[in-house]
Amino acid sequence: MRDLKKEIAAFINNREVLILGFGKEGRSTYRTLRRCMPDIKICIADQNESIASEEDLQKDPNLSFELGAKYMDALSNYDLVFKSPGISFKNYSVPKHQQITSQTDLFIELFHSQIIGVTGTKGKSTTVSLIYHLLNSNGRKVMLVGNIGLPALEVLQDIDEETLIVYELSSHQLEYVNHSPHIAVFLNLFEEHLDHYNSYLAYQQAKANITKYQSSTDYLIYNVDDENVKQRINESGSEAQSRCFSANTDSACSIIDNESITLFNKEQFRLDLHRVPLLGKHNLLNILAALNVCTALGADINKSIESIYSFQSLPHRLESVGVFQGIHFVNDSIATIPEACIKAADTFDNLDTLVLGGFNRGIDYSLLIDYLIKRKLPNLILLGEVGQIIRKQLEATNYVQNLFDAANMDEVVQIAFKQSREGRACLLSPAASSYDSFHNFEDRGDQYKEKVRAYNR
Repeated sequence: MRDLKKEIAAFINNREVLILGFGKEGRSTYRTLRRCMPDIKICIADQNESIASEEDLQKDPNLSFELGAKYMDALSNYDLVFKSPGISFKNYSVPKHQQITSQTDLFIELFHSQIIGVTGTKGKSTTVSLIYHLLNSNGRKVMLVGNIGLPALEVLQDIDEETLIVYELSSHQLEYVNHSPHIAVFLNLFEEHLDHYNSYLAYQQAKANITKYQSSTDYLIYNVDDENVKQRINESGSEAQSRCFSANTDSACSIIDNESITLFNKEQFRLDLHRVPLLGKHNLLNILAALNVCTALGADINKSIESIYSFQSLPHRLESVGVFQGIHFVNDSIATIPEACIKAADTFDNLDTLVLGGFNRGIDYSLLIDYLIKRKLPNLILLGEVGQIIRKQLEATNYVQNLFDAANMDEVVQIAFKQSREGRACLLSPAASSYDSFHNFEDRGDQYKEKVRAYNR
């Protein structure tokens, strides 16, 4: 029987630990380390000075703090640093003596052979949820951790040898790992989180760590249509067994052509597209990724395909709000980049109104501008600084369709009801971050749904 406490102690190797960032994951790391090693010295570094006054932490005699505006100064004093995902090392050069790690890295080392890791700029949450659903429907013991679930170290006591662990992995979680999961799923790469990295390339390389440390007994499932994904895989040195998927019907990879699925091994199956609860062509790629995971694990593919039809899509991802006054309102608040917005808009032939804009992170919007010029949607409702960037770029091309500025979600919904035609769709798919006016993309989507439903009363 495994002794996880002993394995974690070996990972720490008698070093003093700095936990950098004390949010949800930092707290989870602290609890786990303290349970396993009551006497190890730990320092918590965080901008929030009130942490030191928390009663449970004050009782710990082997705990110290570096809090306040200069909390990052503590870095130079520690050889082992558990970095929380939200903290950027954009302006920090890691010295040779220092190991930057995370609970992601520790967890993958502990449970490598049981982990199905999923990364990509977009589609991660949908794909991990679908994988979880398909494996669960096949009678496998499976759990969901990472961005979409609990911090990984919170579930240690629930894992046995039969447990499969589906892990949603962000670039921040992968940036400093030295281990890769047994099954890695690499969905796509688009410009994102440029405020966190020194370059788009650095962001891509962080993502590629999902396969960098795989061996020949592991599996890599990836989108062959994405040139950046292919290039990063080629550079990674991964030795994993590759299984690709594609939207190209001429591809030698797994494809969906009309209602026929052809998997990597040329096996063919039928998929009733009318029963698939996921909207958009991009979600067919997510389905192919999930089915390839099932094949790697020896799951029944016919049963897996049948299970797709009972999958419940996630909120804020092409989520149907309903039909009000003859207008179909759709919430795709998760779309924080141009590529995601374009894919969402392409899902609807009857799209009348598109809601765009938000916080400016320096993303290039030329691809979206070109799309909007060609698509000629009747109404664009523009929010925030990005909304004004889009307006200026469109006006410079003598754009003739309707452009409306909105200061908040109340104004968005008022304009949408006034301008959208009966029998058509209104889509919130902002192509921008939400942090200028909303707590997060969930708050933005929830406000949209609430205002639409309230307006109809």
